[in-house]
Amino acid sequence: DKKERFTFLPLLYELCVGDATLDEVAPTYTSLLKGTGIEFCQADVQGIDLDSDAVYLNPIGSGGQSSDTTTTQTTNKMDYDSLIVATGADINLKAIPGAEEFALPFYTLDNCLELRKRLTLLDALIEDNDFSQSDTIEVVVVGGGYSGVELALNIQERLQVGKGSGGGDQNQNQTNKKVKIKMIHRGEEELQ
Repeated sequence: DKKERFTFLPLLYELCVGDATLDEVAPTYTSLLKGTGIEFCQADVQGIDLDSDAVYLNPIGSGGQSSDTTTTQTTNKMDYDSLIVATGADINLKAIPGAEEFALPFYTLDNCLELRKRLTLLDALIEDNDFSQSDTIEVVVVGGGYSGVELALNIQERLQVGKGSGGGDQNQNQTNKKVKIKMIHRGEEELQ
């Protein structure tokens, strides 16, 4: 993998709103694979040679090394008997006009940490005495799958009940009318 950390996407929203730690949601591969005997190589794949059963790599990270996990750093060729390609997916914001410029994807650890910063800015704006009672902050979440629904619910809890209205469990039934969360989904129902 190119990255040093494995990101468990179903918990990414919990890291975003402060309900989970970085190591719970995105442990390093070295710590995750410790004791398994699985070799981890932090690298870019440059090519696959099907005739000689080899993957060509460009190592990019230090990867870290433990006594239980072998970390390959200098190998440019990795031989195999069986090859599985499980690279995941990337978000393509170019497909939606304006998305690259104005939207924040929520698919990587970096996206999560950026959203967390922006939520902190919204917390400050909501608590600002100059913020008019008639003003409303609208947050739009595009995507009604598992991550989108969980993210919308947790952002709502954080901004409407949490810090934005005096915070904590004592205000659990009190909502902040300054915040409105909207979710857009192309399916007929959420989680479709």
